[in-house]
Amino acid sequence: MQELILEAVLIAIYAVGVGTISSMVGIGGGVFNTPLLMIIFLLHSQEAPATALVAALFLAIASSFAYWRQNPRPIIVKAGLFLAITTTPGSIIGVAFRTLIQDDFALRLIFGISLMPVAIKMLFAVRREKGDIASELANYSISNITDKRLAISLFGGFIGGVSAGLLGIGGGAVVVPVLSILMGLPMHAAVATSMFIMVFTAASGTAMNLVSGYINPYYAISLGLGMLLGAQFGSRLACKVNSVQLKRIFGIILVFPLVKMMKLGQLWLDPMDTNVLMSTVGDVIIWLFIVTPIGLFRLYQLRKQSFVSGAKEELCDVPTPE
Repeated sequence: MQELILEAVLIAIYAVGVGTISSMVGIGGGVFNTPLLMIIFLLHSQEAPATALVAALFLAIASSFAYWRQNPRPIIVKAGLFLAITTTPGSIIGVAFRTLIQDDFALRLIFGISLMPVAIKMLFAVRREKGDIASELANYSISNITDKRLAISLFGGFIGGVSAGLLGIGGGAVVVPVLSILMGLPMHAAVATSMFIMVFTAASGTAMNLVSGYINPYYAISLGLGMLLGAQFGSRLACKVNSVQLKRIFGIILVFPLVKMMKLGQLWLDPMDTNVLMSTVGDVIIWLFIVTPIGLFRLYQLRKQSFVSGAKEELCDVPTPE
């Protein structure tokens, strides 16, 4: 009994960190929780995403409540309810798709291939100039969006919903870009509204999973309690902390569990699955092969930007002839 309590506490502490970062960037945390449940706790391919989606629901409710209390309030209710039209049925369909997949490795591949672009995008996160959030929110109106963009946004919301139900990720990795790029929400509002939408998406998917009986209540509650606390930290830090650096760090970290999920190291160095050390070494090498070039490219970009900025400053310092 003591071991179970200790394990639950450790999982909750881990979930606090995941919840903090997730609520800051508008995702459900499943990109970290699903690999944890499958790799460390050996939950099967149906149970792990279903359990991770429950934790995403805890996070979504807590984050939405925290963002709702902020002044100015960053949740754009009309935009959120609009996208929920497709994210909610998408989540249900995603759960249905997952139950049709009997091969554990097939779902691992879907998870890794789907989320690797998200990890790469985090690695290339860039800083944007912050404007006056209050004025940006006051001036925003969904009526200014063209019908074409609204239609594409609905389709994007549907894809986000399907990914939530299929992989247990909450759908924010898709929904946040839809809100910020297609629907023109300020980034802070896109993150907060994504968490609001996730309440509907995760709730519908969780209801389907309850009927199917795939949720592990022990891990769901342990993760969920930690996510509740993390949501309070993340919503407060969203406007204060340099989330760009956090995105890059977590992008680097996220690549490894995705490589591990797809068993790339095992397929390369241990195809017979007889040597855990060799498969892990293979995973590390593949991880380094992915992140090292990106890191070098980022370093080149930073040096180039520094050189250009220095050249501009030198030009500005040249005295004008009298």
